[in-house]
This record gives sequence, C-alpha cells and structure tokens, in this order.
Amino acid sequence: MTMHEQKEEGKKSEMMMMMLWDKLGDSEKKALMLRKLEGKIMKKESKIKLLQYKVETLKTIKSIVEKKCNH
Repeated sequence: MTMHEQKEEGKKSEMMMMMLWDKLGDSEKKALMLRKLEGKIMKKESKIKLLQYKVETLKTIKSIVEKKCNH
C-alpha cells in the first residue's frame, strides 16, 4: 500500500469516526480515545527504537573504523 493510499484510508476512517461519534456512549468514547492515544504512543516508541538501533549501528561502525585505522 502506498503512502497516498494509506492517507486515503486514514481519511475514510476519520470521516466514519466523526459520523459515529455523536451516537457513542461516554464509555465507548473513552475507550476509543484511549485506543487512539495508545496508537500514538506505540508509533513514537517504534520511532525511538529505530533511532536507538541506528545509533548503535553507527557506534559499531565507528569502532570498526577506529580499529582499522589504528593498525
């Protein structure tokens, strides 16, 4: 799925949510809001893990280069 297609799916989902929002009870609204927050948290955590992995890779490369240059 391309990024454009993903954005379109997201827009459709948001429109559907807006149409249903007024018909939901308070507990259902709370559950959906929490779910959206959890999704945002997971996305940020995923980005952090990826960046940590990249940093560790760069550190590994740096140490290899330092060892090769010292010999």
